[in-house]
Amino acid sequence: MDDLVEKFIQVMLALFVFWVATNFLMKFLPGLATLLPLPIYEFLYAFTGAGEGVP
Repeated sequence: MDDLVEKFIQVMLALFVFWVATNFLMKFLPGLATLLPLPIYEFLYAFTGAGEGVP
């Protein structure tokens, strides 16, 4: 049971770090972000929550 909780915490921490890094990229380095291939950019844009109005 402790291994499961530890694994869950590690996954949540990894997702949080990815989310913070993605938000930094999209907000402060948009010129670099737009150089990414379109499917990757759209995924990151939606992942940050900024793309909620995008169909």
